[in-house]
Amino acid sequence: MLTMQELDSKQELAKLHIIAQQLRPHLSQEEFIERVFAQKEKMGYRLFGFLLDNEYIGMCGVMPFEVLYRTQCLYICDFVITDTLRGRGFGAISLSLIQKWAKEAGYKELELSSSFPRTAAHHFYECKMNYDKTGFVFRKML
Repeated sequence: MLTMQELDSKQELAKLHIIAQQLRPHLSQEEFIERVFAQKEKMGYRLFGFLLDNEYIGMCGVMPFEVLYRTQCLYICDFVITDTLRGRGFGAISLSLIQKWAKEAGYKELELSSSFPRTAAHHFYECKMNYDKTGFVFRKML
């Protein structure tokens, strides 16, 4: 059975780093842990691990997203299932757990962004999880 657990300690985050690297390969374990704690403090970030038989198989980082055009919105920053288990239903179960948690916490909607090369993820969000594609994200380095 797949379960979800919020991660709060450096030891728990260290165990999850190998999965985080599949989504954020530029982060060392130390940087990953530092950034999680900094975002928790500054942005209300929360990180959940998904466990199957007491082993982490995925993670989801979320934070409140309150702006002029969104209220009661939870932003999914980091969602990944370990590459060896993708396509076997664990992503759908994991995202459903996050959706249930968000609804119980009082959120009315979820939002996320996904880079262009991640076409399999786009298919998953739109076709399997019924997310609406609402626009593009633009960025400029300064």
